Amino acid sequence: MIILAIETSCDETAAAILKCSGKLKNPRFEILSNVVASQVKIHSQWGGVVPSLAKREHQKNLIPILIRTLKKASLLNSKSEARNSRPAFGGARFAREARRARLVPMDIGTAKFKILNSILKREPELLEKLLKFLREHQEPKIDVIAVTQGPGLEPALWVGINFAKALAIVWDKPLIAINHMEGHIASVLLKQNRGSTKHEARKIISNFEFPAVSLLASGGHTQLILINPPAGGWGEYKIIGETLDDAAGEAFDKVARMLGLGYPGGPAIATEAAKSKIRNPKHETNSKFNPPTGGQNSKFALPRPMLNSKDFNFSFSGLKTAVLYKIRDLPKEVRPQGGAKRRDEVEPQINEIRSLIAREFQQAVIDVLIKKTLRAAKEFKVKTIILGGGVAANKELRRQLKKAVSRENVKINDRKYLLKLLLPHIKFTGDNAAMIALAAYFHVKKKEFANWQTLRAQGNLRL
Repeated sequence: MIILAIETSCDETAAAILKCSGKLKNPRFEILSNVVASQVKIHSQWGGVVPSLAKREHQKNLIPILIRTLKKASLLNSKSEARNSRPAFGGARFAREARRARLVPMDIGTAKFKILNSILKREPELLEKLLKFLREHQEPKIDVIAVTQGPGLEPALWVGINFAKALAIVWDKPLIAINHMEGHIASVLLKQNRGSTKHEARKIISNFEFPAVSLLASGGHTQLILINPPAGGWGEYKIIGETLDDAAGEAFDKVARMLGLGYPGGPAIATEAAKSKIRNPKHETNSKFNPPTGGQNSKFALPRPMLNSKDFNFSFSGLKTAVLYKIRDLPKEVRPQGGAKRRDEVEPQINEIRSLIAREFQQAVIDVLIKKTLRAAKEFKVKTIILGGGVAANKELRRQLKKAVSRENVKINDRKYLLKLLLPHIKFTGDNAAMIALAAYFHVKKKEFANWQTLRAQGNLRL
């Protein structure tokens, strides 16, 4: 089975094609192509994603991304309009005139043409590009079209959904609507084969052990998901904890802005924290879930919000505010407020302070994420921990979570199990369509298809 997936939930325009086979208990996947166009440079000047700009860029990027995706999968074939033309059909006057002007492929019927106009009426430029693409290329040999329904920015989601609807109508393919967060869970099954020039990956999950708990941390979400599917299946998600305010990735972005590090904040904070570690290899942050006891960084010690709460929820808004107060308490001349770099004697001190705060903040987030995840694993007696989302790219989080899980085991029915940890390949931690296609396969096997007429974007869609 060949699945084409479209992802436009935020500021990445993505498409991917996966070849899938096997049962739910033992599926096999091959990535035929996986293309992502990032909008980071466009949104960085605003310090975050602007929904209207994201929508515009998706409209501009979707056709070029689709062409690249099909080409990489060796599924892009051109056609001669004359060779594939059919006798003119009767119907609406606008359809006949459009055909005479060669604006519409000759093999699209009146009914489909009307539907396309209805679906893409708010995206006329995208419609024009799609019609041109359809005139010039044959229908690719795919079986299913998948698209992200939510959560995300609704203006951005709608562009991808309408585009997927249009393709499904023209090519008569079934449509699958996917929850973006389920895609992040499934992303741990995607592995890039570095020895191949084609982005190929195969993964057999016959030894995957349920129940599992997934920590999903991104710019929009921080959640703990219990996964306990029926025998031989995949799915059955339950949210057991989530952020009550800012998501972890959002907190990274906001703190990075306070420190003058720009957008996106996650990589910037991680880079600064690493600089502090290099400068002060013996220096310890306020870690190990204990209160500060002094030392080099006691001045910048930060709280670990809700670390010992009895639930599995998170809160990072207070941590962000604590960073703000630490910066405000500094002498004005050494505050890392960003802007033009200072070329005087205080610049080294400013850089040192910035790195120390970044390192302490990063560690505070990591401490909370790891402790809550391990406690959930024990409470719900899971056998596997899954990490997913953009924050999963953080090297310190990955390293420390590996170390913490390696020391833990759970007792189920008087039998001890060593916890398994599944980490996504760095390539698949960010938003991508390969994970959407992969999640779609699970829904295809369960015959869970979407109705294009009722499918709508849901910015707050929950698992």
